[in-house]
Amino acid sequence: MRPGAGFKAGLGVLAACLLFGWAAAVAIPLRSTEQWYAAFTWGALWRTAGFAFLLWSDRGPDRAAPFDFGGMPHGRAAAHGALMLGLWSLLLHGAGGGPWTPAERSLGLLACLTVGLFEEQLFRGVLLHGLRGRWGDVRAALGTSLMFMLYHTRPQSFAAWPHILLTGAVFAGLRLRGMSLGHLALIHAAADALFFFHGRQGPSVQGPAYWLFLTGLFLYAVWALPPSDAPRHGR
Repeated sequence: MRPGAGFKAGLGVLAACLLFGWAAAVAIPLRSTEQWYAAFTWGALWRTAGFAFLLWSDRGPDRAAPFDFGGMPHGRAAAHGALMLGLWSLLLHGAGGGPWTPAERSLGLLACLTVGLFEEQLFRGVLLHGLRGRWGDVRAALGTSLMFMLYHTRPQSFAAWPHILLTGAVFAGLRLRGMSLGHLALIHAAADALFFFHGRQGPSVQGPAYWLFLTGLFLYAVWALPPSDAPRHGR
């Protein structure tokens, strides 16, 4: 099976993101919440451009990863969204520090939307679709989840990689179960947006709440991922 233009574009975008992220993490380490916030919000510009590029690369009536809200019924997608937000609330409940200002929160929420659009089109869109034809459902889902984890070198610490990996596995499984990229992008954006309704300092990855969160994500991922490479209903 020859790789499509969207898949090749996705690999190129991922490679560029990894190289830039790793170089920036070494050259310009983020040492404060203010630095992180500036990098996160300004990053909305290149994420929007990346999302547009991926859509353009995978264009046409036979595009591999259409960005829409079809497939899984809205009510079922909303239930999955509520479950994911409930799990992430366990983690973010431990965030500390002072509150965000209304202006900071508004800009942060807009940036979260660009995260959901770009990352879902990349990882659960063109990359997952392209790898399914080569590796099968299970390996493609796990492979894109590993890519998703490595992509988050900056600004997350290595301690956050386990829950990033499991979150990617859940999203990949939901995509294979028929959830649209549009629904996934909204759920992803909403989960990230929860941070701006808690304190400025990131949550601890220790303690009972974190391990309950991680266990819940693991069980969710085990349920969501296909048990075999039999054909599924994802598009």
